[in-house]
Amino acid sequence: MNLGYRFFVVADDNSIIQISQRSFNDFYLKHEPSLQRFSGSTINVATVIYTLENRKPEQIVRIDYMRVKVDSEGALDQAQIDDTFRLVANRVGKFLGEGPPGSDSDKVVNAIEKFDERRWSQLHPQLPGPALKRILQTLFGARHAV
Repeated sequence: MNLGYRFFVVADDNSIIQISQRSFNDFYLKHEPSLQRFSGSTINVATVIYTLENRKPEQIVRIDYMRVKVDSEGALDQAQIDDTFRLVANRVGKFLGEGPPGSDSDKVVNAIEKFDERRWSQLHPQLPGPALKRILQTLFGARHAV
């Protein structure tokens, strides 16, 4: 099975802007200033992973949606990188049965864990239906319109 992926920036009005794979990978993985058009703003990015048949999208495998802060030069904001690493580390620790710092007592509400859950949901909101519809139309045309 062959897989493909695309990136879309979702605007406040649920319109979508397709971002090249190279630009987004340079931005997100290499921390290069490749998204200058969004400098100084927070953007919502949908990552769509799909199966391919005859080099065309066939079926959606997964859609991830995240809120990303772009610094003044067009690179990923360093504070968000640090925050994301901390959140992921705490989530992995929780999965492995290790709590975040200060989680020794079951009788005490762990504010760090509650804060992390809230922060994670802020950085990973739900993809709005109208934006999803536009993404599906872009990928599949009218044949898969919602």
